Amino acid sequence: MKKLFILILSVFMLMGCSSKTETISLKKPVTIAFYSIADCGECKAFKKNAIPYFKKVFGKQVTIKMYDMDATSTKTHYDTAINRLADFDQEYYGMGPFIDIEGYFSYLGYRAGDEEAIAKDIHNAQYDKKLTSTLEGHRFSYKS
Repeated sequence: MKKLFILILSVFMLMGCSSKTETISLKKPVTIAFYSIADCGECKAFKKNAIPYFKKVFGKQVTIKMYDMDATSTKTHYDTAINRLADFDQEYYGMGPFIDIEGYFSYLGYRAGDEEAIAKDIHNAQYDKKLTSTLEGHRFSYKS
């Protein structure tokens, strides 16, 4: 009886430790270019929270490229990303974190929890669904 109780308890404990994060299926792989500034708190939070989240929900479907905006070699990549955007205000040039979902859209800024809306937007964009309203003020569309 004692062994049965321990077995049942162990099963419940394992179930409680299991992850609640679902894997998101994409039509094709996606690349996320992340531009950060060394002393930027939002950038550090994105690295800590969002990058592991994207790797967990997208698995091998995602490639994450990281760029240091303090490095001169990053300017070419950053300018290319900015020039693809239809509605980017140059007032924000050089601010971070800047997240470019290559082929779809970009985001400026980050708050803990935004990674879920970004992941949903990536999925929705690939399946021609409406993007979330959560990050409307931070999302920039690509030129047509």
